[in-house]
Amino acid sequence: GGVLLPWYFEYPSEGQLWLRVVHNSESGYSPYEFEIIRYNHNTEAPGGGELSNPWSHGEPLQFQDGYSLLYRGHIAASDSQGDSLLIASGPNITLQPGCTFRATVDQWDIDDVEISITLHQVDGTEVLISDVCGSFETTSLTISVEFRITTTIDCAWAINLKSLSPSDGSLIGDAPDAIWGFGNIDSRWQVLNLEASVITGTLGASDTIDYYAFSVNEENGSYVRVQRIGDSSGSFTLMTLDQETGEVVNSTNGSMMIVPPGIHALKVQWEEGVDEGWREYQFSLPYNGPYVPQEEEEFVDLSHRAQPFYIFAGFLLLTPLVMVIWWNRDAIFRGAPLAADIQEHERRRLRSIRQRLSAALMSEDIDQVEIEHSLKQLRESPWKAVVEDWGEPVIRHLTEKVEICVWRVSDSKSDLLIGIRVEKFPWELAAIGVHAAEGSAIDIKSVSPSRLYQDGEVFLDTLSAGSKTFVGIELEGSSTTIGFHLSGLVDGVPLAAIPNKSLEW
Repeated sequence: GGVLLPWYFEYPSEGQLWLRVVHNSESGYSPYEFEIIRYNHNTEAPGGGELSNPWSHGEPLQFQDGYSLLYRGHIAASDSQGDSLLIASGPNITLQPGCTFRATVDQWDIDDVEISITLHQVDGTEVLISDVCGSFETTSLTISVEFRITTTIDCAWAINLKSLSPSDGSLIGDAPDAIWGFGNIDSRWQVLNLEASVITGTLGASDTIDYYAFSVNEENGSYVRVQRIGDSSGSFTLMTLDQETGEVVNSTNGSMMIVPPGIHALKVQWEEGVDEGWREYQFSLPYNGPYVPQEEEEFVDLSHRAQPFYIFAGFLLLTPLVMVIWWNRDAIFRGAPLAADIQEHERRRLRSIRQRLSAALMSEDIDQVEIEHSLKQLRESPWKAVVEDWGEPVIRHLTEKVEICVWRVSDSKSDLLIGIRVEKFPWELAAIGVHAAEGSAIDIKSVSPSRLYQDGEVFLDTLSAGSKTFVGIELEGSSTTIGFHLSGLVDGVPLAAIPNKSLEW
């Protein structure tokens, strides 16, 4: 009684099958039912014939949407060659095989069946999987998986494959992380068409780049762009390839570009700063129409129509040259000095004034006449030339009403030259003050030219609009930082100009 498992046996090719049914009791009825199934080895293989081992029946069997079909077969004890099964696969994907074997109960032993799993790679090499019928990961070059089965008993088998990791696009497994070599594109790269279909893939910390190919068939090329779907992660790069060398000749960040006919590349890359883990991306390459080059119009020479304009423009462009010749006619025709020679003369004069003034201010016997004469020459010189000649001021304060510059006199620590340039409005009752920002008090020891000074202030009286004033002062004291300020009345309103920088003393 009960359900009995199938009983497998090999039937001789020229034999006869007799079944004898025996009643197991002396009275009553014993209903029975049996089914005879004949497995013909000549119909096992695709297209007919017996399954060979290893596989020799052409293309691998299909693997779609993460699964293969469940394939069944039988092996007779006399079949020493066994069976094989070749299923399509892809790179960098985790697969879980399902393996089931059945034999006559009292004949069954696990050692009677031997199975091996081999990965076939695109370069023609093979990789043997050691954990038979356990989950395994394919290599970066895998294109198919082969199961090879041998047995010493009559046995039935059933095998299928299931993916445990997502695939990119319509590929089996991961899209390649490198572009194909010129002329060597194969099934590992999915070739996309320009259409609205959505491509889905994944990226992660260990899989940061996916490459796809796309085809442009228009005679003059097409407009191509990447349409990001939703908030998909990853950055997109469209690359136009030279169809004769395979080199990248143009690229965009997925924005619209004109792509000539041929096979070109799309790179999807993991973005910096994205959290770790697997992230899904979705995109499409919508069709944006063909590129239609503009027809070149026939060139017609119409330059003769513009001849009067060319004559006028030439005369107009030569006018500045005539003006320059006129302004420098004395130098050109009579040998008079040029403006550049005068500027060099001015620089030499200012250099001489600076040397004489520095020597006079640092001398123990101060020559007020020499100092007054030198400062008068400075006042008569252009302010910009004086600033350039004396070098970068240790303190400079510039506003719309006044500019204040302070220079050290040569290498002296206590002798300073203060220059004041007044802009549009005069300063009445003006005074330049010196104070100790840090440390002990600071005093004015002497002023050149002679002016009234008291409690750290030098009285300058009225500074007229547009005037330049230079004052040399000698300080004494042990302050570490010195500040300056200019005070006075501008339009009857008290005003002070205080530089925001102090002098390290």
